[in-house]
Amino acid sequence: MIFNSIEFILFFVITLAVHYLLPSRFRWIWALAASTFFYAYAQPAYVPIPAGIALIPYFAGIQLENTGSEKKRQQFFIISTIVIVGILVFFKYSNFFTNTITELVNIIRQKALHSTNTVTNNLLINIAAPLGISYITFQAIGYLIEIKRGNHTAEKHLGHFITYLFFFPKIIAGPVERAHHFLPQLKEPKPFNYDYFTDGAKQLLWGLFKKIVIADRMAIYVNAVYNNYEHHSGITLLVASIFYVLQIYTDFSGYTDMALGIAKMFGFELMPNFNRPLLAKSVTEFWRRWHMSLSTWFADYFYNPIAIEKRNWGTWAVIYASFVTFTVLGFWHGANWTFIVFGFLQGLILSIEIFTRKQRKKLRKKIPQWLNDSTGILFTFGYFGFSSIFFRANSVGDALNIIKKILAFKGPLFTDSTSMLLFLLLAAFYLAAYEFKKEFFDNRFTLSANKYWLIRNGYYCMLIVIILATAVFDGGEFIYFQF
Repeated sequence: MIFNSIEFILFFVITLAVHYLLPSRFRWIWALAASTFFYAYAQPAYVPIPAGIALIPYFAGIQLENTGSEKKRQQFFIISTIVIVGILVFFKYSNFFTNTITELVNIIRQKALHSTNTVTNNLLINIAAPLGISYITFQAIGYLIEIKRGNHTAEKHLGHFITYLFFFPKIIAGPVERAHHFLPQLKEPKPFNYDYFTDGAKQLLWGLFKKIVIADRMAIYVNAVYNNYEHHSGITLLVASIFYVLQIYTDFSGYTDMALGIAKMFGFELMPNFNRPLLAKSVTEFWRRWHMSLSTWFADYFYNPIAIEKRNWGTWAVIYASFVTFTVLGFWHGANWTFIVFGFLQGLILSIEIFTRKQRKKLRKKIPQWLNDSTGILFTFGYFGFSSIFFRANSVGDALNIIKKILAFKGPLFTDSTSMLLFLLLAAFYLAAYEFKKEFFDNRFTLSANKYWLIRNGYYCMLIVIILATAVFDGGEFIYFQF
């Protein structure tokens, strides 16, 4: 059940109405029931898996808090973490590891033993990974780490804890919510707040606009080109790669806006996930603005511990931590070498930025600020677009072939129809203008928050009209549902 479907609209309206009809003390029960139904609607047979994952950190957290022996605390933490990660690896990466081993064995047999017989992988798991398993896993592990560090007390209310992990706006694709931020909200009375409710509705509408007007329209062109890249020119692949950056951004940030807006309409606040990353002036800044809940999770629980452990290495500790973190982050996106290369490329450019920090600082003093900023934004966008070729391509080989064709820059531009290309350019221009205005003139020339009622509400009426007139209503699920 995706947010931009008729089924979800019916589910959402009914769930929201019952939520506010119930007394506050019973609302968490309704939230858990609705979230379970939401998940079961897509994968009914898989409900026991995330439910089982939820029970592990719940009981392990209580044991961590009640056990006085540091050795036993460490054992509880390690065992529970291994079990949680093991479930994730089994469903998401088993086929990748067994396929890789099988391919290596075949290469050795062919090269070293000159054998023409090939070994087949008989260990393939022919089931899809449960939806949202990565996000549930990360939230569970983060919760245990905070208890182990003494920063959070264990949640004793099992229903509240499972609701925290299962809350339907975020269960499929985040944000990666922190327990200390969400759990207290379940214990607070949530009277209806008109301003909070309308703010959530506006954020939901804007996210829907980004998804079905911009992202899904971009997807038509991007899929047509990337799925048949052999038949397209370098300039076409370049344009498709630029459109893909806009597609994945509006798709994922659109989902986040919808998730945050829905949660706010229920009276809950989720962590922000995007802060106009396509206007970042460096790749380092980009990752502070893109998928922020996941980036901060990796920073707190992966990058910082590695950098601190290797601090006697000096600058190389930061380099090492960046490479390891972003390689793992790339692998998290999927069991494919393309994602690992994507993560490696992020670690590479971040290392270069660290090494050249002093030189770039000196250079910036000699160049006008506007030129510094615009150059940084263009480079960051270009590098992310380049690395995203690996993210989008079906294989590393396909990605390299696409890059070769782009560098050759030969052939005509594929348009399919002039009106389609014009619409895509208008959508890209509108997105750029909106982001630029929010970044540099947030409190000026505003329509969505204008002091005049007619202008403010006229703007949202215009969005609704544009959605109804131009949206792609059969665009499919959000990109990050697969992760």
